[in-house]
Amino acid sequence: MTEDQGEIVETDVLGRSRATLVTVTHNSAEVLERHWARFDPAWADWLVIDNASQDASRDIAMRLGATVLARPDNRGFSDANNVARTLDTGPVLIFCNPDLEVTPDGIARLTELAMANRALIAPQLVNHDGSLQENGRGAPYPHRKLRHMLGRESAPNLYSRTATGRELTRVVWAMGAALAVRRDVMDDLGWWDDGYFVYYEDHDLGIRALQQGVPTYVDGATRWIHGWARETRNGRSRSAWKFEFFSGIRFYSRHPYCLMPIFKKGRQLRAVDRE
Repeated sequence: MTEDQGEIVETDVLGRSRATLVTVTHNSAEVLERHWARFDPAWADWLVIDNASQDASRDIAMRLGATVLARPDNRGFSDANNVARTLDTGPVLIFCNPDLEVTPDGIARLTELAMANRALIAPQLVNHDGSLQENGRGAPYPHRKLRHMLGRESAPNLYSRTATGRELTRVVWAMGAALAVRRDVMDDLGWWDDGYFVYYEDHDLGIRALQQGVPTYVDGATRWIHGWARETRNGRSRSAWKFEFFSGIRFYSRHPYCLMPIFKKGRQLRAVDRE
């Protein structure tokens, strides 16, 4: 299969090119200590963009092997990720949350898949017990998202997607907690939309990629532990729900066919959703 055919190119060649890991932190000292303690700078360059942390995030990240860029204020997840656009990075970027446990083999495989394909590639995220997290997603129709938030998803599940084996699973979009992509592809996509402070920015990136013929896959052969400290998931933070609400308004106003999947963009969304 070739890239021109619009299908994924598998590879078993590891370590042929170098990636830059990009992590956004904000008061992330505890999770960095817990999840990045085994990181070795020989695996890849690691760039940490710190959004005005008041704890020891910057010092810990540097001690663990990162190059740290400290920002004087917190302008959100997307805006911080876009700092990598102005820096000299490797040909592949792997956006990584601070609550991830990356592995050298996983970095090498994601790097090679990204180099071989004009695509967004996510590892299959797992919990500490090895159970799968649903970091892949189908079409973000509001009724699906509501059922997901309420824990009442249908079976078979049409929204939450996983790569259950070692296969590459096509999805509409994947969570921004871990995404690998060539830098030139990000340039073509226009990078992250910094109008999202947090939440829905990964929906937006995946949908824009789909529209430009850039598919999104979850790689079942790469499995990374993810702490998943999302506040709207456990209901502890009113401010998190506020960000979720306003980001949702922004997303659906820009992608109305995710409300009613009609016309060309709606048909394209439905076609990928059914794969």
